[in-house]
Amino acid sequence: MANCTKAEREQIAKFNNFYQLSTHDVLRRIEKYTCGCCYGGNSWTTEKQAILMGQKLGLSPRSSLIDIGAGAGWPGLYLSSISGCSLTLVDLPETGLKLAANRSIQDKISERVTTIIADAAELPFEDQSFDALSHSDLLCCLFSKEKVLIECRRIIREQGKMVFSVIYITPGLDKIDYERAVLNSPNFIQTDGEYETMLRECGWHIDDQIDLSKEYQETCRLQIEADDLHQQELIKLLGEKQALDRMSNWKSKLEVIKEGLVKRDLFVCSPNTL
Repeated sequence: MANCTKAEREQIAKFNNFYQLSTHDVLRRIEKYTCGCCYGGNSWTTEKQAILMGQKLGLSPRSSLIDIGAGAGWPGLYLSSISGCSLTLVDLPETGLKLAANRSIQDKISERVTTIIADAAELPFEDQSFDALSHSDLLCCLFSKEKVLIECRRIIREQGKMVFSVIYITPGLDKIDYERAVLNSPNFIQTDGEYETMLRECGWHIDDQIDLSKEYQETCRLQIEADDLHQQELIKLLGEKQALDRMSNWKSKLEVIKEGLVKRDLFVCSPNTL
């Protein structure tokens, strides 16, 4: 965390608080309703999308997977459970990784799971250490996107794959729509260029790019529906103001998604050997 900006440190603290709360039953029920999983996840990755990620990565018991920005272990733990691959979970918020370690014991896969506190832009691994690499809505929550992609390229084996989801602002918006998109998106969603260009410049070849925006819209709708169903429990847990602000924020987020101001894609990449 030494090289993190003040805004990034605040975000890490926010995520730590989220993971502390995520163990409460009402939030687990909301997560299940919204994404089909129950890990204390902090991305918009659904169970269906996690299965797709595993397929695109070609995971097997012989694979070594690293999940960066792993939080409480979703979807990395799930991918290891269904494929038998070894798994390394990396993140800065320690609370999430502790939950992930406990979940790996519960799921009886702890012997092949490692958790490491580390900055995604300064990964503590040798070159070409992993067969497969995933991250879920991570880059839109980080300032140093290029550094992270370069580090990912460094640690992946030449025949390896990287699969990740990311939320981004639709190119070509006018100033008002752009500002609305920024206001209702992850803190570091802004980029200097498009991800396609960024990936190529960081040594990656894009094998596939899948538009998940419709699924993102539906998941956000389900989030609002779930919060409405459990409103009184949320108020009891969070306090009235925070609970109502949370619900209002989901609705504002859904508006910009429906209007096409924000998109969410899944990228499937391989190392560029040129």
